[in-house]
Amino acid sequence: MTKTKVELGVVQETLLITLWARATELLQPDPIICDRKSAEILAAIDYDFSKFSNSKNSQIGCCLRGLILDNWVRDYLQEYPQGIVVEIGAGLNTRFERVDNGTVRWFDLDLPDAIALRKQFFTETERCQIITSSCLDTDYLYQVKEIQKQLQFSDKPILFVAEGVLMYLSEQQVKLLFANLLQVFPGCRIAFDSMSSLMVKNQKRHDSLKHTSAKFDWSISNIRKIQEWDSRYQILEVCIFADLPAQYLRRYPYIQRFVFRYMPILRDSYRLSLLQLG
Repeated sequence: MTKTKVELGVVQETLLITLWARATELLQPDPIICDRKSAEILAAIDYDFSKFSNSKNSQIGCCLRGLILDNWVRDYLQEYPQGIVVEIGAGLNTRFERVDNGTVRWFDLDLPDAIALRKQFFTETERCQIITSSCLDTDYLYQVKEIQKQLQFSDKPILFVAEGVLMYLSEQQVKLLFANLLQVFPGCRIAFDSMSSLMVKNQKRHDSLKHTSAKFDWSISNIRKIQEWDSRYQILEVCIFADLPAQYLRRYPYIQRFVFRYMPILRDSYRLSLLQLG
């Protein structure tokens, strides 16, 4: 079988790390995420995934991150069964397939090269559409806005999800993204991950990123300082290392579990957040 060749930009290449992490998780006796489609895609791609074979922390971390974000999407759909979800930086993510409730309206957004690859493995439907765009543009927001009006959903919040995306932007770009979302969709929510300046400064030690040319940029040491950017921003939930499911945390070495749970400088060095804009 001829495998699909990959031509991705520097940052976009990192989508292959999360794909590998989810596909590899199937080998575990108690998988954090059961994602057979990711395993099928990985087997069909011409890429040296073996260079990540020792990236155990990233492998577990990507799956735990995916689990928490999946659960936040499920919570949103429990509240709004006919809600609208926009996946920023969708890459080869299979989140729609994992959380689809049969009524959600979904949009997968990414840059041209990532979308070109995505379209080789995913087919658009009426409820799950693919958009080629930078998250910093605004045209896609008005495209989603039109669907929101058609569905008579304008008085309810839309959920945006940005997994493994914002740390590659500058702080000004993150602020611009949030401001754009607030302007077009006041009251919307965005679920995302972020890291402290300590992690960004030590990114050369990152077990999987070091195998690519991508670089972290944005950092924030106290996630609640985002609320100082605009008085209309409200952090709804935060999940740090210590909050993750205990049965999966045991897969990390004891010393790592200890320092990330009890050392203040590391305890909040990486977190997932759910933010309401307006």
